[in-house]
Amino acid sequence: MEEHGGFGFDDFSVEIEDFEYKLVKKFDRIFNLGEGGSFLQWPFLYEGRVYVACLDRNVYCLDGRTGGLVWKFTADGGFAPASPMIDEGIVYIGSYDYNLYALDARTGGMIWKYHTQGKLAGNATIHGSRVFVGSNDYNMYCLDAKTGEFIWKFRTQGEVPSKPTFHDGMVLFGSYDRFFYCVDEQSGRLIWKFETQGDVYNEDDVLIHEGVVYFPSFDNFLRAVDIKTGRMLWKFRTGNYGGMHSGPRMAGDRLIQVNREGVMHALTFGGKVIWKFRINQAMALPMIHDGKIYVGTEDENLYCIDLEGNVLWKFKTQGSLWWKPTIWEEKVLFTSHDCNVYCVDINTHQLLWKFRGQGAPSYFPPPFDSYELTVKKAASESGLEEKATRKRYDFGMSEEETTSQYKSKITYQISTQYASKGKYQIDSDEEAL
Repeated sequence: MEEHGGFGFDDFSVEIEDFEYKLVKKFDRIFNLGEGGSFLQWPFLYEGRVYVACLDRNVYCLDGRTGGLVWKFTADGGFAPASPMIDEGIVYIGSYDYNLYALDARTGGMIWKYHTQGKLAGNATIHGSRVFVGSNDYNMYCLDAKTGEFIWKFRTQGEVPSKPTFHDGMVLFGSYDRFFYCVDEQSGRLIWKFETQGDVYNEDDVLIHEGVVYFPSFDNFLRAVDIKTGRMLWKFRTGNYGGMHSGPRMAGDRLIQVNREGVMHALTFGGKVIWKFRINQAMALPMIHDGKIYVGTEDENLYCIDLEGNVLWKFKTQGSLWWKPTIWEEKVLFTSHDCNVYCVDINTHQLLWKFRGQGAPSYFPPPFDSYELTVKKAASESGLEEKATRKRYDFGMSEEETTSQYKSKITYQISTQYASKGKYQIDSDEEAL
């Protein structure tokens, strides 16, 4: 197992008692991405073609072997982080322009669209003859998959960017009102709900295994809940700040859980730690394939890691990787903030092709601007504030950048420098409850 740490702050010494973090607002980064050529989606493979959406307002269909453009569809708003989902030749994709689109997978022609009252930042899911999608207007929608006709909606008290998951007649999803919901698939009526201490955002299907549903929260806990009753079985603290945007993936006899602090845990199904792997920059949702873990991070690399936490190889891009990759015929396909879709050979680790979106990289809000750094008095007396000020221009910041942006970058610098010291200590509340 490997640990990666630090950014080389030789003149920047910080102790944990010098600072603390406080969540001051919801994790709204995914709702405030700027338009441009960046990709923040999962490439969807269907009949030898790659379907991917972009913040340049386009949905692209590419030849899976060459990366050549087959068609594109242009909407009135960018696509992020919703990914195309395809069923029976129809592409379903939500946009920042408040619409869910249904497109012909062969031609890119629009079949129908459905307008909500908020941005669609989460993945749609097709189940049977219906399509389900959450909106920033606080609702989960159920529509007819062929016609787009409204069937029902379930209202929460917060944005719903989560992807719905289905099990035995139930729809499960998280909301920014801090609840995880279980709703009847046919009627949209509430079966049970579970309250956490943070917003709940599951960007992909939550894991359901042997009657247990595992879901994340921005209170930093992974929870295991009985799917029939909504009763908690155990919870595991994954970190101290940053939260989680996805639940675990199952890899044989273990769970693989990542967090936005750049730590990956391998856990037993009872919530006990097997090993941990650290990068110190936020990780995307991993893909498990053939006994290996493929995961992108904000350090601009795609990592291939074995099931014991050892890096086998990595591929460098020029931008953050924020969605899980797709594996197809000994190839790994993934997207990057650097405006490219990549296709890399799994065995040789060489680039086979890449496809670029239109425009410059999109604006991303700072990764930890939902958190506020509080510097304690002892830190001020030790000269920490003076050193933090001196490091300002090492970030390459312009005079136009705001105080909040500066504070977020300093927070990120301090947190990653501290995190690189020594071994990660497991808190006592990480034990099964």
